[in-house]
Formats: sequence, structure tokens, C-alpha cells
Amino acid sequence: MTSALISGTAVPARSLPAHSAPAQATAKPRPYLTSVPDCEPPFDDERPPVSRLRTLARPGLTPTPPPTTPRGPRPRTGTPSITVPDTVQDARVPGWSQEVDMGIRKTTTAELPSAQRSGPVLARALVEVLCGQRPLSQLRVHCAPEVFAGMQSRPIARGPLGHLQSVRVSEPTDGVAEISVVFRRAERVRALAFRIQGVDGRWRITALQTG
Repeated sequence: MTSALISGTAVPARSLPAHSAPAQATAKPRPYLTSVPDCEPPFDDERPPVSRLRTLARPGLTPTPPPTTPRGPRPRTGTPSITVPDTVQDARVPGWSQEVDMGIRKTTTAELPSAQRSGPVLARALVEVLCGQRPLSQLRVHCAPEVFAGMQSRPIARGPLGHLQSVRVSEPTDGVAEISVVFRRAERVRALAFRIQGVDGRWRITALQTG
């Protein structure tokens, strides 16, 4: 027969009241939460490089950072291109003779028309020739031989007439003037510069550059 030991005296189990049973025998286990270890680590491409280095590094060793490529200055965008001036000249053609008796005669500024008036007139004529609106032969007497030959070998870009936007005339020395011209042709802005010198009583183009 089952019995319980109370104060050293055996008492029959059926004589014990129902509420005197041990609490641990009637208590039910309570649920609780605990952290579950991650059994599947994230992929390498899901973790930052520093985390991957720490995971792969052995204890006591300092992880070596990945090599970095030195970055130079970034190329600038929208930088305007530089146009090299084109010298209109044919060096194979001999220039004027410099002999005293048969050569050209230099003319001073006092003996010439105003360069401030003649410069824009010659600029307009050059623009019309370069645009194919004026015959080149009309400039023969106004150009040095090598400059005129250079214009003859230059292809004529026929099209709309250019419109002068600015003409600047400077006179660096006696009998010499330099003219810079900016003109627009269709949607493009172009420039040219030329030098005129007093030769045989008139202004003549002795150097020409186009841009």
C-alpha cells in the first residue's frame, strides 16, 4: 500500500486531503522565449567588406584592408576645345622683290588712307571671298603673292554669307595695321585676323589667319 512519511508516522495515502499534494506534481511547465542561433549565415555579397574581413581573420591577426586604386582628377566635361589658327599662305610662291630699283616701295601711314576705314572694308571682302560670295580675283591687287596663292589653294566653303560682328584695328607701327574679325555664318561663329602694310601707295594684306 502506498504511504507518505509525515513526522515519522506512516499515514495512509487515502487519508490525505486532495489539496495537500506537492505543488511540483500539479504545476504545468510555462512557455518561454529563447534566442535561436543562426544556422545559415548571410551570403558574402550581403555583408559589407569590413564584416567579411573580420569573419575571415584569425584571432590575434589584424585584417588587411583591400587594396584601393588611387583616384586621379576627374576629367572635366564640357571643356571648350581650342581651335588652332590656320595660316593662309603658300610658301612655294616667291614674295615681292626687295631690290631697291625693281622691288616694292614701303609706304608710310601718312601717305595711306585711314586704316580704321580700310580695315573693315578689307575684312568684309575677305569674309565674302571665304563664303564664296565674291570672286577671289578681286583681291589679287590687295594681297601679297604668297597670301593670294594660299587663298587659291584653299577650298571655298560655299553657303550663306557671313555677318560681321566685330572688327578691331590696331596700328603697332608706322605703315602696319593688324585687324581681328569675328563673324557669324549660319549658327557658327568664326574668326580671322590679318595684317596690312603700306606697299606702293596702298594697303595690302601680307598675313592672314583663319579660325
